[in-house]
Amino acid sequence: MPSAPSSPADHDALLQALRDLSAIRDPDRLKAAITHTVCLLAGARRCLLVRQQAGVPLIEAETRRADDPGDFPTSDRIASTEELAGAALSLSLLHQGVQQGWLYLYYETAPAPELAHLAGQLAAHAAVALGNATAHAQLLQENEQLLCIERELRTSRELLKQGERFNHTGSMRYLVREDLMFCSDELCRIYGLAPGRNCITYDEFAAIMHPDDRQEVIDTVNAAVAMGGTIRVEHRICRQDTGEVRYLSGIGKPVWLDGTFVEYMGTATDITVRRQAEYAIRAAQIDMERVSRANTVGQLTASIAHEINQPLMSIVSNAGASLRWLDRPTPELVQARAGLRDIITEGKRAAGIIQGLQNLTRNAAPAFTRVNLHALIRHILMLSRSELERREVALNLALNPVDVYVLGDLVQLQQVLLNLVVNALDAMDAAPEKPATLSISASCCNEQRVEVRVQDNGVGIAEEAMSRIFDAFYTTKDDGMGMGLAICRSIIESHRGRLHASAAPSGGSIFSFDLPRVP
Repeated sequence: MPSAPSSPADHDALLQALRDLSAIRDPDRLKAAITHTVCLLAGARRCLLVRQQAGVPLIEAETRRADDPGDFPTSDRIASTEELAGAALSLSLLHQGVQQGWLYLYYETAPAPELAHLAGQLAAHAAVALGNATAHAQLLQENEQLLCIERELRTSRELLKQGERFNHTGSMRYLVREDLMFCSDELCRIYGLAPGRNCITYDEFAAIMHPDDRQEVIDTVNAAVAMGGTIRVEHRICRQDTGEVRYLSGIGKPVWLDGTFVEYMGTATDITVRRQAEYAIRAAQIDMERVSRANTVGQLTASIAHEINQPLMSIVSNAGASLRWLDRPTPELVQARAGLRDIITEGKRAAGIIQGLQNLTRNAAPAFTRVNLHALIRHILMLSRSELERREVALNLALNPVDVYVLGDLVQLQQVLLNLVVNALDAMDAAPEKPATLSISASCCNEQRVEVRVQDNGVGIAEEAMSRIFDAFYTTKDDGMGMGLAICRSIIESHRGRLHASAAPSGGSIFSFDLPRVP
């Protein structure tokens, strides 16, 4: 703190005090120094620096002479009206129109004019110093805030980069008028762009697309840009650096400025691993379907063998008869030709059965065609006929007089119906005390859908098992795989249908599925 000058007129001491006050940049320290300096140079026994806060006078700094302990604490507190009214001098600390506070000086007797004048000079300079210190403190605070914002921005950018890298998702801005696309680092990596080349034209972007997907993506983007709509595309790219094919899912949202569409902002996610997993799952599902079909066909081996054996025996019989017609002294050519024609017919019949079995056990991708539903049902019953006779199962078949067609994969629909028939036969075997009856019907729900029902009078499905009957690997059979009904439901759903199970009113179970009709 500056020392007291030898007299109030000691200008050197005054100038030094003013320099000392101007050098202080901390507002709190400066307020204490102001009251201390004013007490020393203006000869006051007590000096208060008061600031109005919400209309309440708050003492921010206070200095007393050593011989004037006073009756008030020196900590921050609210000044009373009587206390302020007792001051000999009240000086405003006004700088550039901003009220910094007031100085209140207390004397034992009225101060001399010279001291009052000196106090005024000190107050004027204190207002300037306090204004500068306050502005400096605000500037430091703003700089600190800017530094914090800058650090947070850098952190946010780094987190965004890390998030894009972990999620294999890049971001972009597409300026429509300028025809420029700005890509994030991750999107540059996904596209295989050269390091630092994060700005490309739309033509360069189109060149990265897979040739088979390029035109479809361009048409989709152009349609969205024409109306300022959202862009959603899934397509393949050929990386610019390695040529590797990657699968991307992109979305772009339009940005409007003052009612004008100016750009797109969006993301592109590398979904190659997801696509590969989907293909692997589908391949595994096809394998599982084939195994399930083979397992179901295996349960009807005796019946299928009987169906194949019939045309073979007819072929042998007709061949023998034809030879006998030819071996006569006068060959009966008409009868021999008839026998040979029967051989051809029965050979085709046997070949058709074998081809159907090959299709059921072949590992092939689904092929949707127009399927005659009635012919499909009759084919499955033909394969199962011997088994129905062996188990003494009565068959109730109810089909519409007119053939009904659906759009689907013939082999998959055969698998569903064959699985339901075999399950019904097994359920009725478990209830030997009742005459076994299998009912199959196909009826039109309306103009758009047709329903197929397979009903048995077997043991039925326990109530606790009904909710899990279509779950994978859940089975009530001792030697069951637990995949048949799960695969059936998956097949029917892929055909835009629904597969249901319920208890039959007279005992047993009803399995039904509906499919969309086609002309």
